[in-house]
Amino acid sequence: MAGGGDLRPLAVLDRSFRLLVCEPAPLTLDGRVVGHGLPARPIPLDALRGLLLHPSVSFDTRDAALTWLVGRAQTDGGVWLVGLAGVLLPGIGRRVYPLCRAFPRLAPDLEAEALVGLLQAVRAWPLGQDRVATRLVWAAARGAHRLLRRERALGDRETSVGLGLEPPPRPPAHGDLLLAQAVRAGVLSREDAELIAATRLQEIPLRELTGRWGTGYEALRKRRQRAEARLAGWLTADRDVPTDPAAEGLVG
Repeated sequence: MAGGGDLRPLAVLDRSFRLLVCEPAPLTLDGRVVGHGLPARPIPLDALRGLLLHPSVSFDTRDAALTWLVGRAQTDGGVWLVGLAGVLLPGIGRRVYPLCRAFPRLAPDLEAEALVGLLQAVRAWPLGQDRVATRLVWAAARGAHRLLRRERALGDRETSVGLGLEPPPRPPAHGDLLLAQAVRAGVLSREDAELIAATRLQEIPLRELTGRWGTGYEALRKRRQRAEARLAGWLTADRDVPTDPAAEGLVG
């Protein structure tokens, strides 16, 4: 069995989510605050996930709960972003796992790109839109499909005779806010943050960075995988966000 550092991104997400919902202080949504037919009590997010998957639950109820979680993820990030992604994980898995089976060499990258697609969609999400789960899950799936298109395009370029590739631009010095926070906290080195920013946010294919970094593809991929696992663990460990959503009321 692979060690913790070798877990694929969706497995890291699942493990992180399970840590967030365990006793004695599980991350909860308060059904009294959200309403729309939810039980009038704090609901741990794993129980909420099971509830929202039940066919008897209306679309309005699902949208109300997920809209509230998106609001918390947009405002507070951290554990709320992991919590939202964990609630959506069954749907993301149904869209991404078939691609992973079809392209096993790319499986870790497909999963990671799906999570990047989800993160980007959450950041841009206009609160009040309907069919939240469906739209966010498909945003994650599109992230994985973008990777396949990039890989196909790169393969086409590599087989073209005499076609040289320009070196990729360096990631912007300021980086993504979350990555910058992780660097300041000592979770990531500046180089690891740049690697994640370049390949996940700027969508530069990993193979195009091997020459600039002076590292082989597999070594660079494993370095990014370890860095992303540390980042996920750091987000999970950030437990200073109140575990009772009613403490701060509705967001958005």
